[in-house]
Amino acid sequence: MWKSLICASLVILGLSTMLQAEPASPKKTSPPAKTDPAAASATQSSSPLSASALPTPLPAELFQGRAREAYAAAAEIPDVLAGLACYCGCKKSYGHRHLLDCFTDDHAATCGHCVNEALDAHSLFMTGTPPDEIRKFIDQKYGD
Repeated sequence: MWKSLICASLVILGLSTMLQAEPASPKKTSPPAKTDPAAASATQSSSPLSASALPTPLPAELFQGRAREAYAAAAEIPDVLAGLACYCGCKKSYGHRHLLDCFTDDHAATCGHCVNEALDAHSLFMTGTPPDEIRKFIDQKYGD
């Protein structure tokens, strides 16, 4: 009886370990972006979510024009967008928590407000503006 119970436990443990293992085929990943450590820590501290908990934006290749640029920006600086409020009203209608959520579905593709906020944030970030200053700018420009 005990042998059967131990064997069954070992089989279940082995199966669960195999199911959690990574696939054998390598995934294509882009090389990590080079960032200034001071800027990275400032960015992470201003974000409401840890980097591992951030939602993933849809691929920019699915969209055209400024929407494509905005989805690419969301993929490039998700931690910054996660620290920004969206002022288009999608919090009520879609349940979005922050600007990054607008890019995890196709909402931003048809919302010029979200696109403009994201592109403004990205432009400021690329000029070295700290995330707290980006947030102040977005709040002043788009806030109620």
